[in-house]
Amino acid sequence: MKKTIYGIFIALFIVLFTCTSSFAATVAKADATMTLVEDNTCNIIFGQYGEFEKKMIECNTTEKYVDIQLTVRNNAEELEDKKADVVLLIDSSRSMSTNEVLIDGEKMTRKEAVLQSAQTLVDKLISANPNIKIGIVEFATSTETDPDTGYTIEGTDLDAKTITSELTNDPTTITDALNTVSEDVMGARTNLEVGLDAAYALLQTNDDPDTEKYIITLTDAIPNTARGVTMDTYSEATQVPTRNKILELDKAGVNLISMLIELSDSEIEVSTEDPKPTYKEVAEKIFGTVTAPTAGEVYYVSDEEVEDTVTNQIYASLIQEQYILDNIVIKDYFPQNIIDNFTYAQLTKSNIGEVTAEVNTNDNSITWTIPSLGPGEEATFSYRISLNDEFDEEIVGINLPTNENVEITYDENGTPGFEENDDCPIIALDVLPQVDIPNTGFYTGLYVAGITSVIAIIGFASYKLVKRNRF
Repeated sequence: MKKTIYGIFIALFIVLFTCTSSFAATVAKADATMTLVEDNTCNIIFGQYGEFEKKMIECNTTEKYVDIQLTVRNNAEELEDKKADVVLLIDSSRSMSTNEVLIDGEKMTRKEAVLQSAQTLVDKLISANPNIKIGIVEFATSTETDPDTGYTIEGTDLDAKTITSELTNDPTTITDALNTVSEDVMGARTNLEVGLDAAYALLQTNDDPDTEKYIITLTDAIPNTARGVTMDTYSEATQVPTRNKILELDKAGVNLISMLIELSDSEIEVSTEDPKPTYKEVAEKIFGTVTAPTAGEVYYVSDEEVEDTVTNQIYASLIQEQYILDNIVIKDYFPQNIIDNFTYAQLTKSNIGEVTAEVNTNDNSITWTIPSLGPGEEATFSYRISLNDEFDEEIVGINLPTNENVEITYDENGTPGFEENDDCPIIALDVLPQVDIPNTGFYTGLYVAGITSVIAIIGFASYKLVKRNRF
């Protein structure tokens, strides 16, 4: 009798175990439906003109996939190349040809270093903007002598030479002109006033009011002659007319850029002033300081700084900079339940930059890298997340955001920036069963209650049976 009762209990235990463990933890894709709950678009503005957009382009409830498109735009307007005329006003005085310098391990004269940098500047300008035209003028003092006195003629228009007959963007013509300056020998002293006049006269050959005009002075000296003035001791006789000429050209709308090389803080021995000024002090009386120039831009540089100043800093002043977004990195993060139950695949490749082919499982992200995005440019790509053939039943009946967060790092005209949107579930999905899927907790309770009742009844009946047999 006892064996019979034990057999009943064992059978009931097996039934109970089978019932509570027979409900699968996964659901077949074919047995589910999918609905779109929210169609949200994520927008992130970054920098002044950068815009990021992430939106759903298709939700296929039959095949159970969602297509999402990411777009990055530079909404700045593309600037037209400005028209500009540039005259390089190059010092050909004796100090430029006699001072030797060491540039990147190579020995050369200061004049050679300046002309080498000027050639690089010309090449960059012509390559960047075909609307820029260039002229070459050199200055120092005349090499001619007065037949009556036998002295070198100074303080006249002969102290400047216009090497190019006109403004041009022909690289060969400009290179030939720079070579002429390299080979030319002028006088010992420096008549900048006349050089500025000659440069301005060359600019006047183009009367287009929409063309910006520039004179770039490249010199290692301060004026010691001027119109009507022979050798001067760096006094006001040359300081005043030169400074006045700078102010006059500035008033006429000329953009002046002056690069002054190796002007020391040592005293000028030939000066008759007391106390004797330094070369730098006299230069500042004429050109002003870097922060408070007489007009335009002023650079006080060493020999080693010539190339960078001419080819980069002065170049930047002449070129109209476009609004550029560089080094754009977009990280798109997915929730864990999307990673576990959906398959990611690129739908279309990015037209600009590169996107990681697979999801990084370390942080559940994909990364889109865009090296540069110019004005008016747009980059885009799309991907698909498809429901797996078997998926976790825990996502049944709940909203499923398709992404968790978007982070954007970038450089805006060289300045780093960062933006993110931590509240951007672009799409929310609701996955519903086509047939009733038992809720294991609810139905298990019913089964346990039912089986417990049966056990109680059988136990009670067994008790009665045993008691009857005893008597």
